[in-house]
Amino acid sequence: MNRWMQRGELRAADIMSIPAIACRPETFFEEMAEVLADREISGMPVVNGDGEVVGVISERDLAHELGGPLMRLVLRRPVRSGPFLRASSPRSGSRAQDIMTAPAVLAHPETPVRTLAEIMVKEQLNRIPIVRANRLLGVVTRGDVLAAVAGLVHDDVKAEQPPLIIGSGSRDANFDIGSDGRARARGGS
Repeated sequence: MNRWMQRGELRAADIMSIPAIACRPETFFEEMAEVLADREISGMPVVNGDGEVVGVISERDLAHELGGPLMRLVLRRPVRSGPFLRASSPRSGSRAQDIMTAPAVLAHPETPVRTLAEIMVKEQLNRIPIVRANRLLGVVTRGDVLAAVAGLVHDDVKAEQPPLIIGSGSRDANFDIGSDGRARARGGS
């Protein structure tokens, strides 16, 4: 029996990444790509004005918008400039709502880690938004599940934190996009 199972079955709330990074449906392609690159994450939930999850954006969705599997290979590398990337651009005005995967597969904070792992394998997912009343609380990634299996879960209780939300036109977003196009936490430099 695995060490993490001996301690009692872990739940989504025990391993989820918080605060969750999310975007609004009206978030522009460039903003999403910048946040994924800066945060070194491969995707994020899309939430509406009420904080409800309406979809998920992944680097696969962004690559598809750019033109296919070759772009996905480039996006998985830390290359952020060069003639190939400059030559490719998303369709004019692409926003999260235009390219997100919806509906999103969601889970509750009490969902057992074993169930999350089964869903990820069956549905070929890299992340599952964790919600209560469809409002985003956190995200469980494949990395979170692997850490749990390896017994690397921290035993301290995580305090709930509101998600960090990016997106143009969002008055309550926790990120601002600077003149250089980079997302920055409000109040940060």
